[in-house]
Amino acid sequence: MERNIINVNDSNFWNQKYISNKFTWDIGTPTPIFKKWSKKIINKQNIKICIPGCGRGHDVIYLAKKGFDVYAFDFSIEAINYLKKKSNKLNINTFCLDFFNLDKKFNNFFDYILEYTFYCAISPERRIEYINKCHDLLKDNGKIIAIMLPINADPNTGPPFLVKKEELNENFNKKFNIITINNSPLSIKQRSNIELYAEYQKK
Repeated sequence: MERNIINVNDSNFWNQKYISNKFTWDIGTPTPIFKKWSKKIINKQNIKICIPGCGRGHDVIYLAKKGFDVYAFDFSIEAINYLKKKSNKLNINTFCLDFFNLDKKFNNFFDYILEYTFYCAISPERRIEYINKCHDLLKDNGKIIAIMLPINADPNTGPPFLVKKEELNENFNKKFNIITINNSPLSIKQRSNIELYAEYQKK
């Protein structure tokens, strides 16, 4: 456990996952839950969406094609290079950097943050730090749209590291109002019993 916690804070750990084709979290397509969610805001103007730990960027590309102003962050150069190659004709803001070190110029900048496989991939002791960072980045009343997993996982392995609903409620309640947190019928088959859909609004 300790070895993995140290490694996940190093971009080389993730670069090697991509180089070795061991990115099992990547479903290869846009996320059905986010596709449905995006339809609810499609008519809003000048929406800025932040995607931390964007990986190879399937959701990034989908949302950019729908006209949203998408900012994609990952500190794996392998992931970012793949995304840039796939999206070279799209207007996407891509950044290869550590999300925790994101410049303060982005504070109060985003309308939405999409969370999927980032919260569970970082060292668990950094989760409050991540929540605080998201709070700083979001505009007033901005939202985190999240798919949280793995629920009911082995607590002694990771990444991904175990996520508990009780812990989510306790951690996010300090900075966010919990709009919803429940199962989604749109979860992909292999994750239908281990993930929760959540919406959090900045206090």
